[in-house]
Amino acid sequence: MLKFKIFKNIGSIIPLSFVRKFLEFLNHYIIKLFKRIDENNLFLAGAGIAYSLFLGMIPLILLVFSLLSNIFDVKTLQNQIFQIIDTVIPYPVYGSYMKKVIETRLPEFVGYSTVAGYTGAIGLLITSTWIFSSMRTILNKIFQTSIQKNPFVGLLRDLGMVVLLVVFITLSTFVFPIMNLILEVAKTSQVMSSFNISALWNSIVWIASILIMIIMFFSLYYLIPYEKLPKRVALMSAIWTTVLWEIARNVFGYYIQYFFSSNALYGAFALIVVILFWVFYSSCIFIIGAEIGQLYRERLIQKVSKK
Repeated sequence: MLKFKIFKNIGSIIPLSFVRKFLEFLNHYIIKLFKRIDENNLFLAGAGIAYSLFLGMIPLILLVFSLLSNIFDVKTLQNQIFQIIDTVIPYPVYGSYMKKVIETRLPEFVGYSTVAGYTGAIGLLITSTWIFSSMRTILNKIFQTSIQKNPFVGLLRDLGMVVLLVVFITLSTFVFPIMNLILEVAKTSQVMSSFNISALWNSIVWIASILIMIIMFFSLYYLIPYEKLPKRVALMSAIWTTVLWEIARNVFGYYIQYFFSSNALYGAFALIVVILFWVFYSSCIFIIGAEIGQLYRERLIQKVSKK
């Protein structure tokens, strides 16, 4: 009787149709999400992707740095790397440590950029299959793809994804120099003198970083699975992955600040610990974004079938 009165009072304030839709939304996107995470072994799959990324990270960095060293001078290349570090590493203290290492080693690396480029290219030929095939296996399972292709075709797709990733990283490095140029022009402009240029610049850099992340995740969700997903499904996955990644970056930074800073044991090993955990968390977030995209896809199918 009491339950009936409670629901009756709620119904007098909020329409029951809205409550019903809200409960359906919670059931579909929250409860089902936890079920899918359990069914698809989130942490095991995330560890698999993270392990593949660690194997491919060094040759990819060598190849990208080799290409960029032929385009930019040492100082410009260093600034671009620092911008990437500020975006990727979630806590400034360890980002600063990484910057110091790069600052001392980058000139030496540029001197051997050709050797590094060949080494990175050969390494990527070997490891690219592991990285993208592990991602593809997991995404095919999440998106319930039954399409199978020849292993040679899969290898060509993996190599194509590597080329696309290298091109994307190379092009994205031009974004920050262009933005720096705009900033310098804005500082000398009388029209912009009334604005807080520093705060505006930080906002622009943050928005640019978010857009780059969305484009990157969209490309991964859209191109890696064998089945061609609807673009809005891939976009939904990319947006949620970016949102969750940004939230996790801030939470993880807070955790590192108050845990590692109070423990003198870590020191130089802290950066390795941060990277290990962060790559694993990022891999799990990537999988959760795919799960949300699949739930959104099923929701769209339900709406179409009802019509």
